Amino acid sequence: MSLSITSPMSEHAGTQEQGLLKHRIWLIAASQVLLIITSYYCSFLLRLDLPLDPASRSLFWDTLPIVLLIKLLVFYRCGLLRGWWRYTGMNDAVNIVRAGFFSAVLIYITVILFLRAPGYPRSVVLIDMLLSMAMVGGARFLVRAYTERARRYDGQKNTLIIGAGQAGRTIAQQLRSNSELPYFPIGFVDDDPAKQGVQFAGLKVLGTTDSLDAVLSRHLVECVLIAMPSAPGRVVEKIIDKCREGKITLRILPPIGDMLNRTVSVKQTRLLKIEDLLNRQPVRINLDEIRARLHDKVLLITGGGGSIGSELARQVASFKPRRLVLLDRSENDLFKISLELASKFPDVNCVPAVGDILDVGRLKELFALHQPSSVFHAAAYKHVPMMEKNCFQAVTNNVFGTYNVALIAKQFHVDDFVMISSDKAVNPTNVMGVTKRIAELIVLALQHNRTRFAAVRFGNVLGSNGSVLPIFESQIAAGGPVTVTHPEAKRYFMTVTEAVQLVLQASTMGQGGEIFVLDMGEPVNISDLAKRMIRLSGLEPDRDIQIVYTGLRPGEKLFEELKLEGEGLKPTPHQKVRVLEGGIVPFEQVRTWLEELSALVDARNVHGLVAKLSYIVPEYWPSEELIELSEIDRHDLSLTYRQGRTLLANAANAAKEIA
Repeated sequence: MSLSITSPMSEHAGTQEQGLLKHRIWLIAASQVLLIITSYYCSFLLRLDLPLDPASRSLFWDTLPIVLLIKLLVFYRCGLLRGWWRYTGMNDAVNIVRAGFFSAVLIYITVILFLRAPGYPRSVVLIDMLLSMAMVGGARFLVRAYTERARRYDGQKNTLIIGAGQAGRTIAQQLRSNSELPYFPIGFVDDDPAKQGVQFAGLKVLGTTDSLDAVLSRHLVECVLIAMPSAPGRVVEKIIDKCREGKITLRILPPIGDMLNRTVSVKQTRLLKIEDLLNRQPVRINLDEIRARLHDKVLLITGGGGSIGSELARQVASFKPRRLVLLDRSENDLFKISLELASKFPDVNCVPAVGDILDVGRLKELFALHQPSSVFHAAAYKHVPMMEKNCFQAVTNNVFGTYNVALIAKQFHVDDFVMISSDKAVNPTNVMGVTKRIAELIVLALQHNRTRFAAVRFGNVLGSNGSVLPIFESQIAAGGPVTVTHPEAKRYFMTVTEAVQLVLQASTMGQGGEIFVLDMGEPVNISDLAKRMIRLSGLEPDRDIQIVYTGLRPGEKLFEELKLEGEGLKPTPHQKVRVLEGGIVPFEQVRTWLEELSALVDARNVHGLVAKLSYIVPEYWPSEELIELSEIDRHDLSLTYRQGRTLLANAANAAKEIA
């Protein structure tokens, strides 16, 4: 239980304010009456000479009740006798102009045309209209200016906004108009020379990021809010370095891609994450193309409770499909994402389906019941070292599971089938990678003129299940050490939001039988990533937290690749999606391979399984641990490699001749 201490003076002020709020409508009405009388009297003074003669004073008092009645009725009709003046904005300004104009028209008709008041100056009506607009509007904006500038609430932190662009100005307006938020904006910092010293939303641009140190100390900044959704990682890291010594709270707007179909809001700001420091450009996708593919369609996502599958569900739901079927064997993960979708997208018909991609009967039941037009196949085992120790389960799930879903999709004439692949399928050195490559071959072999099959290949996803980030976070929280496999190890990384956006974009491309490769940017050194995460936690690597190198794990390699030798990468209409030119393996050959793999799995023949995987995927070179476990001879492995190469070349030539 937490206690808050409030001074007697603030309690007394709060009680007074609450008492006034009870009579707010009457206070507003009284203030409007006073302003109407003042503006009307001033219009007489401006039109006639000072002081007013008895006839003019008599004319003023005789017509004042009519003017008051007309204006109060019009003001009430335009909503000017209610609302909070501290939140006055452009809508109120428009209503004030409307009220002033219609009041002037009615006063002119009533006083001059109908009552024909003798000696009444017609110009008084025009002068009164302009004065009343100025006074009524000015009073409201003065109250708003007072509440925004003069009042500072307990618990609010002096907040500096980095970025005076559209996002920063929107955030500033929200902070200034909402006293319940814990941030008190004091100004902007922006690197644009043209913005220096300029005011936006009533706040001044106080300097650039180079002068951030001086701005922080001069204005006693307690919180820095980075409002640059497109800010490169190096800029964010520079800001962090300048704020670290002052123990300043840092919050950031998520990247543009994370705010898909949403407007900028201060509620979207969050604490910094490691992905904010990666030098990745924001993803821009063609929403119209994706919407045309997904809107009002029945969609099926396998592995819907996993990292990729659940993010696919979130983004797909924003395009309002007719029905969204999520298949996963983990009831807990499925329950979580279903609950989230029901809260965020109540209009989307989400169907959680507990089941396994190895259960053919369950798959046929789902396809027959829901008749999906598109399938996103994200279900797979992905943990490299774990699959080295469980090779039979990896083959069963990743190979036969993919075959089941893809074949049934073809039988039920699904329009699109998109498989989520991995960069580990390229020159694989682990079981997970080789099973993904075989899954790609299955998808290519099943290409049919009715169903469009495609695979999308990309690298590691930040923060996904089994990712290195959660491991580093728990190690840092425990005080270290942080374990890194090798000082030179590099990996391609994407945020899960970015990966899924590009998967959706790729799903709109091609005619079928393609492998799309996502632009992963530059590979990230894992050791550097660990150091950045330690610094992001306010600590120093090798001083507060030690980094220990443990050596590469079974099946891992120093560098990942995105294409095989002989595969040609071609551009697509989207700059971050490319397509591979690879040979298509005949379906009969794939069926034969699967029958042979099935027999080896049933017999639990590790030696035969490794040899057959090497035969099917000649680029595959098993890990040392798996070679020792299978007791396979290296000479036999080299022979298998050459035989597999020859077979693939012959199959590719045969496919070309058939085409």
